[in-house]
Amino acid sequence: MPIRILDAATVGRIAAGEVVERPSSVVKELMENAIDAGATAITVEIKGGGIEYMRVTDNGCGIEPNQVRLAFENHATSKLQTAEQLDDIRTLGFRGEALPSIASVSHVEMTTRARGQDTGVRLNIDGGQDLRVKETGCPEGTTFIMRDLFYNIPVRQAFLKKPGYEGGLVGDSVARMILGNPGVAVRYINGGANVYHSFGDGKLRHAVFAVYGKQTAEQMVDVDACEGGVRIWGLIGVGELAKATRAHQAFFINGRAVRCPMLARALEEVCRSRVTIGMYPMCALNLVIPPSSVNVNVHPNKLEVRFKDEIAMRTACERLLASAFEGEHVLQLGDERPVTKTIERVATVREIVPTPLEPTTPPPPRTVEPAMPESEEAPKPALSSPVEPPKPVRQVKPVQMDVFQKVMREELEKLGSASGAALREDRFSQYAPIVGKQTKVSSENIPTSVAIDEKPTKVENAFNRPVYRVIGVVLKTYILIEADDSLVMIDQHAAHERLNYERFMAQLEAGRGSQQLLTPLVLRLTAREMALIEENMDVLRDSGYDVEPFGESDIQVRAVPFILGKAELKPAFMDTINALNRLKNATIDARRAEVAQMSCKAAVKGGDPLSEGEIESLIRQLLTTGAPPTCPHGRPVMKVISRRELEKMFKRIQ
Repeated sequence: MPIRILDAATVGRIAAGEVVERPSSVVKELMENAIDAGATAITVEIKGGGIEYMRVTDNGCGIEPNQVRLAFENHATSKLQTAEQLDDIRTLGFRGEALPSIASVSHVEMTTRARGQDTGVRLNIDGGQDLRVKETGCPEGTTFIMRDLFYNIPVRQAFLKKPGYEGGLVGDSVARMILGNPGVAVRYINGGANVYHSFGDGKLRHAVFAVYGKQTAEQMVDVDACEGGVRIWGLIGVGELAKATRAHQAFFINGRAVRCPMLARALEEVCRSRVTIGMYPMCALNLVIPPSSVNVNVHPNKLEVRFKDEIAMRTACERLLASAFEGEHVLQLGDERPVTKTIERVATVREIVPTPLEPTTPPPPRTVEPAMPESEEAPKPALSSPVEPPKPVRQVKPVQMDVFQKVMREELEKLGSASGAALREDRFSQYAPIVGKQTKVSSENIPTSVAIDEKPTKVENAFNRPVYRVIGVVLKTYILIEADDSLVMIDQHAAHERLNYERFMAQLEAGRGSQQLLTPLVLRLTAREMALIEENMDVLRDSGYDVEPFGESDIQVRAVPFILGKAELKPAFMDTINALNRLKNATIDARRAEVAQMSCKAAVKGGDPLSEGEIESLIRQLLTTGAPPTCPHGRPVMKVISRRELEKMFKRIQ
């Protein structure tokens, strides 16, 4: 078969297929041209999904009259002069293919007027041929009108979806341009209806408001951090804002909208425990890096990029994204610092003391015992209301702890939970009231009795303002709190699970994620297994094992890692030894999953009754533990209903 050169019309249609995939790709190319031209306002209007009609108007610099024809020549661009500039691209467009490609598959009309010119120019072109230019009057800027996309390529037109679907893709493309360019006012009209209208004031949160609405814009988390030559800024949506797909993740590199799996993986790693399993965080993130560090000339649609060092870039991005969540607490009520100080002070009076769990019987009366030495003046009660004078505390005879524990065990046995008695006695006191790190609370500081006021107690902060008031527990699962004119509902299982997870992970990362065995376990091994143990002793030690030889063919195990579950079972140990190579190469992701599962199993369950002291201790730990307000699996720990929402619910306000 002879080789021949294709004619210009065929070459143009092939090239157009690489750039013009559907109406949304046309909108993207034209909006990028407008932004490169310095436009501060862009209007996009479509009919019939963009297949029938599309108009893009901007107030940019326009095109000089003597260059209008040249703009529709293949590979004609004003944004690139030399090949060396391909390593330092600072514009959205640079290939010079958009206008000729669009014109070769549709009917195009363009009017443009350059700044400083008295008149403009109108150009018409059909299918890349019969170009006509004449002088006309028009405002400064450019208006590009396209009709009948792929009219001359019926095969391509047949593969387009229905107008409604294509119009949705155009809307997605416009939305991404709004999020990536908050300094440009964008108006999007579909079939005569206004869909988007952004402010163009340079504020990303206002751009999110224009695309997703007020509630989403208010709940998204700010991030703006830099490291070396890398900067990430934007907004992240987690929790209830998480979506079932990644369609709401918008990434921009040096202002260019891209599909970036690396950024998506870094974001999802950071937000792993902040979204429900199977859901994805939403975002509008801008990555600013030196142009020489990324190659944007990978594909004609310019949606794909490659990094010179993707591993180092991902590591840096994870660190920068994590800064958005620094300083967060599981529960935040009022002024954070005064709350923390007050809660720590109150904790010396109100600590965890187990109570009988008979649902129909009120808890036994208890009294206050001094938390300070007798030689010092006892502090004034810190639990009174700032509005009303303190109520007298009902004094009763203290309950002896040995008798109390006996009653508690009997009650637990009635509930079929005798084995959980030890957990009940000190369920939450293992978490220390500090931010960021978890330490053991000394049992010497736990008083043997507490006082309960006649009225529900209000905890106050250092400024004499009420911080929160515990209302009670609903369905033995949800703790209700009144705080800052809001109703806070806490899922006791999710809250305890989060506290467990933070403690276990802190121990694991500090190399202390192991538990001592009361009786060392002695195992007889084969010669191969003994050799494997000796070669990987450091790996075992780092993983939480305390193993040492015990004769020629035996070893004794003194401690095992928390994450390996039932440590007393010999088969579990043998499986671990046989899988030692896998343990050596285990990733932190696998360990994190094990810790999350263990945290869930160790947490109190929905329906487990909690004493008042346990509720107070749980709230105190939530207020002072630095962690996301979700359980390790992404479920919310709490829900907040504001006073305004309650009043609207009961029709007090409109």
